[in-house]
Amino acid sequence: MHWFDKSLIDTDAKAFGVYLALLKARFSFGWWDKESFPIPPIVDEVKQEISKFLAGKEMYEAFEALEKFLMLLHEHEAEKLRQSRTLLDEMEIKYYNSFKKACYKFYRAYKIINENVRDAIKQFLMDLKRDVIDKWDISRAGSVKLNTSIPYNPYFKIHLFKLGNEITKVYDALTTSGIVVFNNIIPAPFLEDEFIERLAPPEIREKIKAEEAEPPVIKIERAKKEKLEEKYEGKAPTREILESIVRDVLEDLGFRVETNKKLDARGGGKIEVDVWGIKLIGNTGFYVYASCRNWEREIDKSTIDEEFGRTQHLIQIPHLKIFVAKKLTDPARQTGLADGFIVIELGEKVTTNNAKEIYEIIYKHLKELFVGIAPPELQRFAKEAKEISERLKNLAEEIERISS
Repeated sequence: MHWFDKSLIDTDAKAFGVYLALLKARFSFGWWDKESFPIPPIVDEVKQEISKFLAGKEMYEAFEALEKFLMLLHEHEAEKLRQSRTLLDEMEIKYYNSFKKACYKFYRAYKIINENVRDAIKQFLMDLKRDVIDKWDISRAGSVKLNTSIPYNPYFKIHLFKLGNEITKVYDALTTSGIVVFNNIIPAPFLEDEFIERLAPPEIREKIKAEEAEPPVIKIERAKKEKLEEKYEGKAPTREILESIVRDVLEDLGFRVETNKKLDARGGGKIEVDVWGIKLIGNTGFYVYASCRNWEREIDKSTIDEEFGRTQHLIQIPHLKIFVAKKLTDPARQTGLADGFIVIELGEKVTTNNAKEIYEIIYKHLKELFVGIAPPELQRFAKEAKEISERLKNLAEEIERISS
């Protein structure tokens, strides 16, 4: 598509105009004859649709872009378009991010979709994705044209009859918010799972807006925390959640890990290990033993003695022994260090709410340990990487401060 000028979509308004023109062309019958129609017949219809969402300078930007786009399309691709709409599918996919950004910018549902119709619209979009609703056609990017216009679509009469008088409000909300354009076309961005989930109560929408305003580094950190919290959600604050976090840390550091593994003991029998990791270094296996005690009370010396005895009775003696707990007594800590344990004191009992913080404490301890015993050249690389990370963090905080 050498003829396509990216200046046609270099603003959200232009991209919106081009996208609506593309969708209308994609789902229309045939292609027009330039001799009979010097101007594409769909131009006025697309302009009318755009005027529902844009005004002033943005509206005229969109008008100009869509006219130029359709004329270029006809000049260079008319023969192809008379045969198929594959080219338009390819264009929608290639410039999808620009089209999506424009759709979301001019989407007006925050003002229009109220509590009475939100669930019905959400159900409508989900049913559309599940093929409950008949479609006339669907683009490769996922945009859909319904068999009939929204006000006459049988889906609403069959599936949403309980709404009664609210049915008209559902129609209006779909067409005036931008979720449905031309009365029967749903652009692909409004069928993404993330968007459908965002049809939520006002307090959730405010949270989403706040998240969108976050600097990228902060957003990544928040997403990471939420992912960890979701992963450990529902797990009681017992040994299990701590074992899971230690396992995740070791896996992220390149180990193959198992929890509650039963290992062969000297003299026969099995010994169950909380967390057992192995990493091949050349032809040699490097073994890690981790004991997890998610207790409220302090760990005493007898517990350390017991763990040391267990490690000595294993046929495969671990190369690294780790003991993780909220807090140890002084004698227990001294004994653990003397027995060769890496002792990690967390300062608090592990729960779903502090899972991310606990993960970071353990990860920091073990990463610093492995970097510390690495060759000097690797240590230098690690130091430089840490400095770059700190600069990025400071930059994110500065951006957040300026934008607040």
